Amino acid sequence: MYLYSYRKHPNFGDALNDYLWPRFINTPLETEPGSDEVFVGIGTLLNERLPASGTLHIFGSGLGYGTVPAEAIARWTVHFVRGPLTAASLNLDPKLAISDPGILLHRTEDLNRKKDIDCAFMPHHALFSERMSQLCEQAGVHFIHPEAPCDSVIDQIGRSRKLICSAMHGAITAEALRVPWLPVITNRQMLLSKWYDWSASIQTDIHFHKLPTIWSQAHRSPHGWVLAKLKGHTFSRKLQQLSRKGAFQLGNDAILQDRIKRMENKIDAFNSQVCSETNRADQPPN
Repeated sequence: MYLYSYRKHPNFGDALNDYLWPRFINTPLETEPGSDEVFVGIGTLLNERLPASGTLHIFGSGLGYGTVPAEAIARWTVHFVRGPLTAASLNLDPKLAISDPGILLHRTEDLNRKKDIDCAFMPHHALFSERMSQLCEQAGVHFIHPEAPCDSVIDQIGRSRKLICSAMHGAITAEALRVPWLPVITNRQMLLSKWYDWSASIQTDIHFHKLPTIWSQAHRSPHGWVLAKLKGHTFSRKLQQLSRKGAFQLGNDAILQDRIKRMENKIDAFNSQVCSETNRADQPPN
């Protein structure tokens, strides 16, 4: 079975597909196309870039960055989607709006790690740099690289007492590991609709704080240098203030458990029906 995900650029949220699904799906998952069965999981993947052939099995994906072609809809089975905004936009049964599968980390990870990081910051993958890491250090906040290996990111979040993030799957991981989190906007490239889609799935309101956009290099002019210096100072100061006095949040535990259980029911049904048939078909004849 082909495990479809965004692979053009390393990013924690997309990499969770390779990390999580082999722990739950009872058939080999391939990273290259070629199978008649296509597993579409974590990410904003429901758009015109979906694979052009094969039966599409939708497991917690979200709508965004385009529209879904009618021919793809004709080939898919929607087991569940990321949230109610995705379900409504695609005219799906509201009961299929369970949540982002990243919350399954609640089942696979150690929830009792030693808390040796007071506050961490994880930026959106589209805009991070060594300069941003240095500004975090100045603010006394631990920096989590959004392109680090999954196990490293998960471990750092799990060891944190609280997390500030513009990376949505940083927040989802924090929610799964029961680490209080606070969402921030760090650049205009962030697709806020996916945050609202996911947060609605766990009945949690989101209120973003804004941090200055930090580019890897300042504009090569005296004005650009001064502006970058001021923005960097403001970034560190605001980040430090949020780490100390920010309104960190954590969703209702009973709701989290309900969403996880509903996902597990979908996974069990998929394993007993689709995966068992796929495995039989892959067996060599006697």
